[in-house]
Amino acid sequence: MVFSKSFPRELKDGSTKWEEVFLSVQEEREREQVARQENLYLVRQCVADARNVLKDEKMMDMQSHVLSLAMTLFRKRASHAVHYKGELCKKKFQKYWGKKFPEPAEDKKKVSKNIKKK
Repeated sequence: MVFSKSFPRELKDGSTKWEEVFLSVQEEREREQVARQENLYLVRQCVADARNVLKDEKMMDMQSHVLSLAMTLFRKRASHAVHYKGELCKKKFQKYWGKKFPEPAEDKKKVSKNIKKK
């Protein structure tokens, strides 16, 4: 199954059209590989950090404690393959339609302006 993501595109008349961007199988595999390498790096960092936390807190440095704490840290830090695929879809969307995504604060301003007009 091919990964896809939809993005809003503003038309000249002010209406919005949703465009769906697809990744090729090769692009999807490349993004998964990037995520995998990043996750392996993060797991190693988390194990080292877990050992340091246990040492600093004068807790027993048992493998099960280290792994449990490392996995908790990893869940908080890990970037998932979906994130990498979504980022690539966003780049492709910007390439085809040339639209940069506004910052969240700008989105709020646009929404509030639209509400005031109505």
